[in-house]
Amino acid sequence: MLAAMRAPLSRPWAIVAAVFVIFTVSSGLTIYCLSVYLHAFVDSGRFTIEEASFASSTFMAAGGLVAFAVGRLVDRHDVRLVISGGTFLMTAALLAVPWIDTLARLFAFHIVLGIGFGAAALLPGTTVVARWFVTGRSTAMTVAATGNSVGAIVLTPPVAMLIAALGFDGASPWLALVMALGILPLTWLVLRSWPADLGLAPVGGTGVPKPAAPDDGDAVFRAALRSRYYWAACAAFLLGMAATVGGQTHLFNLMMLREPDAARAGTAIALMAGASVAARFVAIWLLARMSNHAFVILLLVTQAIALAGIGMAQGDAALFVSIVFFGATIGNFITVQSLLITEAFGTAAYARIYGLSRVISTFGVLFGPSIMGVLQSARQDYVGAFVVAGALALAGAGAMALAGPMPTSAGQQAQG
Repeated sequence: MLAAMRAPLSRPWAIVAAVFVIFTVSSGLTIYCLSVYLHAFVDSGRFTIEEASFASSTFMAAGGLVAFAVGRLVDRHDVRLVISGGTFLMTAALLAVPWIDTLARLFAFHIVLGIGFGAAALLPGTTVVARWFVTGRSTAMTVAATGNSVGAIVLTPPVAMLIAALGFDGASPWLALVMALGILPLTWLVLRSWPADLGLAPVGGTGVPKPAAPDDGDAVFRAALRSRYYWAACAAFLLGMAATVGGQTHLFNLMMLREPDAARAGTAIALMAGASVAARFVAIWLLARMSNHAFVILLLVTQAIALAGIGMAQGDAALFVSIVFFGATIGNFITVQSLLITEAFGTAAYARIYGLSRVISTFGVLFGPSIMGVLQSARQDYVGAFVVAGALALAGAGAMALAGPMPTSAGQQAQG
């Protein structure tokens, strides 16, 4: 009887493929294009780099600050409704670009875009994949999350060229159309919140794992809040996200300031993303041989060296090598946060626990891009800005090293 309930492998992997595409479109037109949008706003003469930098930082801040609320929605409602609402917000923000002529509207654009991304992408996507897999979950999540980096490869260079050709105002309706058509059809045709919605069990599981009530994970959620490991990990991701998002946000502008060539700068972003894609598959191999805990420390130390290298590079060879190493850390760093939480605390309260950790890491996102913009403006170069970003990543590695043992008993209890 239970064997008949198990999901055919084609269905769970169709879920992974759909989440992969949703991540590709949403990240490709938001996170990886933030530096393109920043340059477009500054180049238009409407805003200074300080204004655009502060406004850009509110994108991830807005998405992170609503993460806990999004987690509660995902726990209680059809995930397709949550993703659709987020997609509507991102589409509306892109359509509004021609009317962004004041600082208030610039901030509103990034806030609405960020809230939409928070509701449509990482949290609901990883939650669905976690629910559909018990065995092979790390591989499934890594494959799905690769869509974030693929978005930069397939979307960022053409977006940069489109904006260079039409201007941001002229390009915005086309960007909005790609956003809507790339996410909504797959969301409603393929995704389901739980295997139980189709009378199935997850891969490697037996029976129907859907909680009887949304509050079933309350005990696990409270255990996470009492855990030293959880709070140390939150600190590590706060510092790491400050470095990650700061570097991503300013990389395109750094390239344009060194050599005003949109194609070259777009290629640098794509190279960064390509390294992120390749590194995800290296991560699958590494995670079979080392703990998530050690992997986070390795990523943050590597990122610290790479960011400092980007800032201090004197020629293209050193610059592009540093960009490759930085890119290799980005996707894996974001993905491993969800893997750590699932491993330690299971899926019963995953959306809430992960959502809260995203809220906390948002405070790093708030000051990461902003402080880099201030340092660039003060020095009129990016050397100090990227070195400081590297120092933040190194501090995050230190926080993770002090986290202590992972509370796996809580995770095992949640899985049971």
